Amino acid sequence: MSNVFWVDLTRMSFDNSVAHKLGRLLRESGAAAGLSEGMRVALKVNTAEDGYEYGLRPGLVRAVASVAKEVTGALPTVCDGLKLVDYWKGGKGHSFLQVARTKGYSADTLGGGLVINGGFSGDEGNTYSCGRPDSELGGVEVGAAVCRSDALWVFSHVTLHPLFGLAGALWNGGFECLIGRERTRVLDGVDAYSFNGNRPSAASLQALRRRALESHLGVKSSVEGRITYVNALWDVTPQPEYFPYSEVPVVENLGFLASQDPVSLDAATLSVLEPALSVDGRERIRDFHEVLQAAESLGLGSAQPTIQRLS
Repeated sequence: MSNVFWVDLTRMSFDNSVAHKLGRLLRESGAAAGLSEGMRVALKVNTAEDGYEYGLRPGLVRAVASVAKEVTGALPTVCDGLKLVDYWKGGKGHSFLQVARTKGYSADTLGGGLVINGGFSGDEGNTYSCGRPDSELGGVEVGAAVCRSDALWVFSHVTLHPLFGLAGALWNGGFECLIGRERTRVLDGVDAYSFNGNRPSAASLQALRRRALESHLGVKSSVEGRITYVNALWDVTPQPEYFPYSEVPVVENLGFLASQDPVSLDAATLSVLEPALSVDGRERIRDFHEVLQAAESLGLGSAQPTIQRLS
């Protein structure tokens, strides 16, 4: 079992605001353990596509970034990967940064410089082994902003996900940390942007999920396991951020969870989220229980979390 810390949104006050709660969550969960003055922290976030209206608010990112700066004395590098489809035909690097700015993402609002994880082209990184002889991928190319940092904090906006079941620590800390061409290799012909309701075959989905979990092993190797994961149960929508539209959130805001174990964190997130979902919502994430078991079998963590609740 691994510890997961959950801070809810009760007992709000001027000295116990959302920012205060996030700060306390990071400190209680041991995010600062092993960090020291001058170390470089990469803060992986999800930036929303133009048209998607429920992404992480910049103020929430700033609250997390401020804790990293407090510990290291240096601004963290806030990063995300280029979207695989350039809907607005603006040139990928340029359009990514432009969309991010229109969503309020800047150095001033985030508390750290915003960069494209794989460089302006989206394809700058280094290759790291997945560490298993039975790996289909063998190794993965991890984005430069992540692999050239001393530690990684993965701050995930939790959403339902049409392929993976749930977008949280496992998805954002693995697949989303890869460079663009590597994410295409993980997808291997599966359309991540299918809007017509046609799902890939069960065999294709199972293979994709396995590759995505293997990619997480490579990301962990790239930062020598110095990773803290934070899941935001805030405006949970049926679509992830890279969609160019969003339906309304499916549950009320349920707070934030943190752990050094991505499997335990996503398992705890599922246990908090699932009872609040409609029958349709529970059906959409039904397969994610199998994803958690597969992640555990690969050695990514424990699917039996111990939840410590804060307020």
